[in-house]
Amino acid sequence: MAPHPLRRNREFLLLWSGQAISQLGSQVSLVAYPLLVLAVTGSPAKAGLVGFARNVPVAALALPAGWLADRVNRKYLMVASDGVRALAMASIPAALAAGSVPYALIVAVAAIDGIGFVVSYVAERGALRQLVAPEQLGEAVTRNESRTFGAMLAGPPLGGLLFGIARAIPFVADAVSSAVSTVTKLLIATEFQEARVDEAFGGAREGLRWLWQRPFLRNSMLLFAGSNPIFSGLYLLIVVLARHHGASSASVGLMLGIAAGGGLLGALLAPRLQRRMTARGALVGESWAMTASIPLLLVAPGALLLGAIVAVAELITPVTNSFVVGYRVALAPDRLQGRVQAASTLISFSAGWAGPLVVGLLLQGAGETATVLALTGWALVLAVAATGSRAFRHPPTLDAPGSASPSLISAS
Repeated sequence: MAPHPLRRNREFLLLWSGQAISQLGSQVSLVAYPLLVLAVTGSPAKAGLVGFARNVPVAALALPAGWLADRVNRKYLMVASDGVRALAMASIPAALAAGSVPYALIVAVAAIDGIGFVVSYVAERGALRQLVAPEQLGEAVTRNESRTFGAMLAGPPLGGLLFGIARAIPFVADAVSSAVSTVTKLLIATEFQEARVDEAFGGAREGLRWLWQRPFLRNSMLLFAGSNPIFSGLYLLIVVLARHHGASSASVGLMLGIAAGGGLLGALLAPRLQRRMTARGALVGESWAMTASIPLLLVAPGALLLGAIVAVAELITPVTNSFVVGYRVALAPDRLQGRVQAASTLISFSAGWAGPLVVGLLLQGAGETATVLALTGWALVLAVAATGSRAFRHPPTLDAPGSASPSLISAS
């Protein structure tokens, strides 16, 4: 008997909608972080440090988060994570209402935000296989990608608009979104993991060993590790470039929304593109699209075109993610889902924290042109490496009974 369509899967829709609201709130506050720091301190380097504080826990705490996601109840772990993030985010508007917000508080909240993100992220990926049928994994991953980029499209313009009204409002919105997300998860009846049997649990590194023994997944994660600093740094770069062009807070938010529009379009097209592309084609194509797009930032005359250039760079990203995440979720055993996801997060985001920090320092010390050229050079190195990778020519074989989605099989 065919499973119900995902649009009629109550449990999946509750998780999906709660995460969508939370991600929208995160994107609203994400654009407000650098705007608030620039307003308070006027320093791009300090704005970059806030981005560093939010991103570094993603790599530093990925393995412990994965261990927790496999060891404790994933649902309640995600609920606790959302609750802590809501309380932390609410402290910024409270400080603003009291008269001023210390820079150290912004850094601390960003760090807590990053910790909450990585815990929820690895737990959700592990839970996904329990909420949807095996043959629907590919579609579920694609829907999650569209959710992410939809939030990235709508959140920044809304965040810029709300920040222009009052500096506290974006952070209030994010706190409320995290609170709503806790409620939707508590309404889900299905367990987020299989019943545990009496067997050796293994350590936090077991997922890393599992992932490292699979060349396609390993090399994909290494490529993501190299490209994530570029993507995370690009957003700070275009905010500073737009400000230099005289863009308002609302224009900056609209620019970031346009940038995310490329990812949303890619997510909407992902099911069709997966049937027409190979996994290697997506990985290599994304690398070269990024390399070709970055230099154009130097000649963009305003904020909206800056956003459009980044949109082009991100167009294939959802297709790439759908391939790689689909393979990983389908192949990893449930008892390792959290730790495998954590291992991939550790590798993929191991240098992501460096993007805003390095871009901020380069902008302040070397200028805009040097920063763009440095990012272009690094993107070129990654594109050449992806093109020459032998592992990308041989994606995994998904032949375990019930483990693969049809879209992933046909794409490979």
